[in-house]
Amino acid sequence: MGNVTRKRGKMKARKWFMTLGIVLAAAMLLATGAAQAAYPDRTIEFIAPANPGGGWDMTCRMTSKTLQDAGLVSQPIVVVNKPGGFGVVAMTEMTKNRPQDQNTLVAFSAVLTTQMAVKKNPFTYRDVTPVAVLFVDYGTIAVKKDSQYKSFKELAEEWKKNPDKISFAGSSPPGGLDHMRIAMMAKALNIPLAKIRYVAFQGGADALAALLGGHVAAFVGEAGEIAGHAEAGTIRPVALLADRKLTGIFEKVPMAKEFGINVSSPNWRGFYAAPGMKKENVKYWEETLGKMVKTKQWEDVLKKQAWVGLFLSGDKLQKFLDEELTAYQNLAKELGLVK
Repeated sequence: MGNVTRKRGKMKARKWFMTLGIVLAAAMLLATGAAQAAYPDRTIEFIAPANPGGGWDMTCRMTSKTLQDAGLVSQPIVVVNKPGGFGVVAMTEMTKNRPQDQNTLVAFSAVLTTQMAVKKNPFTYRDVTPVAVLFVDYGTIAVKKDSQYKSFKELAEEWKKNPDKISFAGSSPPGGLDHMRIAMMAKALNIPLAKIRYVAFQGGADALAALLGGHVAAFVGEAGEIAGHAEAGTIRPVALLADRKLTGIFEKVPMAKEFGINVSSPNWRGFYAAPGMKKENVKYWEETLGKMVKTKQWEDVLKKQAWVGLFLSGDKLQKFLDEELTAYQNLAKELGLVK
């Protein structure tokens, strides 16, 4: 009888330890899942590498608002403007001072690619972690509402006659994307590149301020940068550097190719992260931004800003960036912007 009792006691003990083991294992799994689900666990920072009001700034602010309005991110998102070097200052900050930062995304675009192409940016996209491209913003030419040039045709004709008289304000450095746009147009009009008058500013808002102040004849940049001004009637977009018609406020704006200037210049925009961002955190942002671009809120943003949706991440994004850099390197040489 005693043996039977002892056996029963041992069986109960084994069952108890087995149950305890299962409970502990389940608790560990739950704790692991909770730890993984906790990211992001603090305020997120979106860096716009330019002054407020330009394309990088708009990318940060519109993305931040949509993510929070759609309930896709639980933590607050703050937008920080870090102008300097047309994006190089922010890229230096992330690569040199914050290489392990897990809670920051930096806005980037084809502007950085053109800087790399003309060797004005010491980094490449291999030095950071590209996360996603979200949309395309097409190039545009605009003038003040009371400009003497009532159409792109009038502006182009005057430019051909007196190239020294027409100055363009843009938010890319010399040799950068906006400068390339003017160079491509000048080439199409047989205007010597040496006679181009391009004035570089640290952001689209600064370039627009120069236009509104009457310091330049025209603005070159993206449709999204001037959508608010165009809607308010303070400036007039006169041509799109695009291969398609845009909607909304730009619906009646002609494409440059309609005037015999076959120049199309899309500028994609998105985000990169620090070089040491963990793979699981990169995946979180790829998936979260991927969900965002499918929301009604983001669809409304695209329409309002005249942006065209384009989502790229992972290997497809890296391949896209590599190919684009090669293309801009070749274009910079063709336009005589580099030797």
